[in-house]
Amino acid sequence: MISILIGNDTYAIEREVENFKTQTHPLWRDFNIHRFDASSLDAALSAAASVPFGGGSKLIVVENCDFKQFGETGLELLQILPQLPATTHLVFTAAVVDKRLKVVKYLLQFGKLKEFTLIPPWRTDLIESAIAATAKQMNLSIARDAVSYLAVAIGNDSARRVSELEKLAIYAAGDRITKEAAKILVPATTANCFQLAEALLKGQAVAAIKVLDELLSRAEFPLAIIATLQTQFKTWLWVKATLNSGQQRSDSEIASMCGISNPKRLYFLKQEIKEVSANSLSRSLSILFDLEIALKTRDKPDSMLPAFLRITQLTHLN
Repeated sequence: MISILIGNDTYAIEREVENFKTQTHPLWRDFNIHRFDASSLDAALSAAASVPFGGGSKLIVVENCDFKQFGETGLELLQILPQLPATTHLVFTAAVVDKRLKVVKYLLQFGKLKEFTLIPPWRTDLIESAIAATAKQMNLSIARDAVSYLAVAIGNDSARRVSELEKLAIYAAGDRITKEAAKILVPATTANCFQLAEALLKGQAVAAIKVLDELLSRAEFPLAIIATLQTQFKTWLWVKATLNSGQQRSDSEIASMCGISNPKRLYFLKQEIKEVSANSLSRSLSILFDLEIALKTRDKPDSMLPAFLRITQLTHLN
């Protein structure tokens, strides 16, 4: 069997690999599970071509693939796939996959593709659904307001979702998990760049300062913060400009023009920029680009706060 696991939810991918491990014989597991980096494809395929030690099946995991690095040489090596023993489970993991590549097309002839994508942080409705579903799988009884609180506190971190629910399960000892219990055991310390962008957009200076302090205290890279903010403000500006054009367009058309992969996200974007002018968004984006240059040349992260306060003043005036 051949599996191709792709996506940015690395925790979910690892859980899938762990599930594959349980399908190997427990007495011979240490001898029949092997992990290779994508740069060692030849060694991985050699291991995959051999029969398992002892009994049961063998699991071979090839990690960190982008498939481009395999090239023609890799494609030649992969010609062995039809001859692999039925006892071998060969797994490829990757962040993304380009189905146009020859190597990928060949792999898909023999393998099953499975995607593991993190829920967008702005889709709190989907995050709540995921928390409720995970709790159900764990046979936990949890109050609806507790789920809503956890969605804010945990965000789209799938690994933390499981660990926090496990902790709450021990605390509840079979009883219903309440919002009060969730607040005690799961502090809402998941400030992220999207929360910062939202605070800047709404002109909420105090909230922006608080989120920025938390991000920097967690050693978040300043330029990474700025890059995320630039992307978010560019998206807001493009949507606003498109809506202001006066032309009637469907959400799918607007999403395509603005580089938004999921048209359903457009509903939320429209609500967010409803009271903000295109001029404010444009000037805010200019401040962010100036800040990026300053950080790359001479300034320290301390220069971020004055720039952000200027943005909140712009958006607050709308």
